[in-house]
Amino acid sequence: MKKILVTVLCAFILSGLYAQQDQPDIFNLPEVYVDVTLQSQAQLQQLAHQFSVDKVMKKDGAYQVRIWLGPHDYQNFLNLGIKYTIYRPNTKWGELTMATTYEQMASWNKYPTYSVYCAMMDTFQTRFPSLCRVDTILAATPNSHSLLACYVGSNMDGHEQRPQFFYTSTMHGDEQTGFVMMLRLIDYLLNNYTTDAQVQHIMDNVDLWICPVENPDGMYARNDNSMGGSSWGGSGSTRANAHGVDLNRNYPEVGQPTKNYEPEIQGMMDFASQHHFVMSANLHGGAELYNFPWDLWTTNQVSHADLDWWWYMGRAFADTCHKYGSNGYFTEETNGVTPGGDWYVIDGSRQDYMNYYQHCREVTLEISEDKSPSGSQLPQFWTNLKHSLLNYIEECLNGFNGTVTDSITGEPLEAMVFIQNHDINYSEVYSHLPEGKYYRPIKSGTYTVTFSADGYVSKTVQVTTTDGTAQQIDVQLVPEGYVPDPGEAVELFASQQLLVYPDPVGNTMNVRVNGQWQNAEVLVYDASGRQVMRFNLTGENTMVEVSKLAKGTYFVQLRNSVTGEAKTLTVVKN
Repeated sequence: MKKILVTVLCAFILSGLYAQQDQPDIFNLPEVYVDVTLQSQAQLQQLAHQFSVDKVMKKDGAYQVRIWLGPHDYQNFLNLGIKYTIYRPNTKWGELTMATTYEQMASWNKYPTYSVYCAMMDTFQTRFPSLCRVDTILAATPNSHSLLACYVGSNMDGHEQRPQFFYTSTMHGDEQTGFVMMLRLIDYLLNNYTTDAQVQHIMDNVDLWICPVENPDGMYARNDNSMGGSSWGGSGSTRANAHGVDLNRNYPEVGQPTKNYEPEIQGMMDFASQHHFVMSANLHGGAELYNFPWDLWTTNQVSHADLDWWWYMGRAFADTCHKYGSNGYFTEETNGVTPGGDWYVIDGSRQDYMNYYQHCREVTLEISEDKSPSGSQLPQFWTNLKHSLLNYIEECLNGFNGTVTDSITGEPLEAMVFIQNHDINYSEVYSHLPEGKYYRPIKSGTYTVTFSADGYVSKTVQVTTTDGTAQQIDVQLVPEGYVPDPGEAVELFASQQLLVYPDPVGNTMNVRVNGQWQNAEVLVYDASGRQVMRFNLTGENTMVEVSKLAKGTYFVQLRNSVTGEAKTLTVVKN
């Protein structure tokens, strides 16, 4: 860090573009925003390594940059000798209309006090006990607030292993639009479950978690009954938490997981580790765009393995905002979409933590240029965002997914799902117990996927996906050293009723069954879906010649001529 600071200092001094300013009284405040003008992307990236960049706008070839400074930053910033102006927000403390009762939130044109917020969360689970519950991420922050997460869905007892999705907002306490949007999303889902087909599809197929505010200490910095646009005057909401820390710089840095974490960060990390989120999104304010990984690197340095998928997802989110939103909404950077590091590089972001350490696909949604718009504007933001927010949840169902099990016992397995010549920087996903389910969102294409688990022979299959759809790929892994004996007891296969072995197969393939499947018809398809073999079983164990089949992945489907039931297994031919 010291080396970077010296580099930045030299770059700014030698540029001759800045003049030293005396320290004003404003730096006695808990935090402050300053605006500076930079002449190059390199200067921006250097400055972003030292301070929390809040906003970047390109104008006339220069970069208009807003920087957040906490007390620990003031002297280092002043030492750079950069010419700056103090940013004075439009909305100050006392100018936001607060709802002091639950009923006053009915029109969604006010911000709730802390007690009303808690009452809303409690009312959601009280009114919809079969569709909603509130869990505590952190019981007490330094200023005695709670971090709450609302589960919304029809899987309250967890009897199905569904893909898990996580929406959160307001990790910067002065970015408050998303706070109300998340409360309204919970309310909308619960009240429209029986009448809206898309809502029902989401709640019947996704385990959705929503945390409306990650930094309540910053949002209610002055007291629990008011919010403000910033700390201007020392009386409003703050970007930082109670300890003066920017939470979006306090998550584990990529490759450097050990440091002291703020209570809110530790709570979120523990919560994420207790779940297996397939996708997540974190709502911010100060801009209007879809900011995808990585934050630490530019795409020229290190691009995400799923770069094409991120662009596809971002374009869909932004275009839907354009379709339903007000004119000019969500158009910053590349018409509302940007790789995070290409905008400006930061260390310790939540987005990078979730992607790198949790194998999740998290994005940063900057949803309002004005961080604290007046209450009267909040309904329009909901109109702008509703369809994009709902559509985005459903995307965790697409790509390919399935179950990984033991080929002998049928028991579910924890396995790595790794895409060859594609996955990098922990972009692989895993199947999880209790059912061995995995979910892999990905752009349309054909991929070579390897499934592996400790103590089992890895299996590689070809998978072809199409945008907006889901391909189910169930895989059975054979225990290492296992050699099937045709004379083994049929009970070994009772759980799944059939076994294709060996896997991978050579010149011959054995199909072992029990019960109703002994007279089934067998159809074999190649990876493109073309039927390449067809035969009938002749008893418990049937051996067939497959030497003429080309190397690759095949789908072996058994059809019961009496019941019409079908079962399909995947096998690899060497």
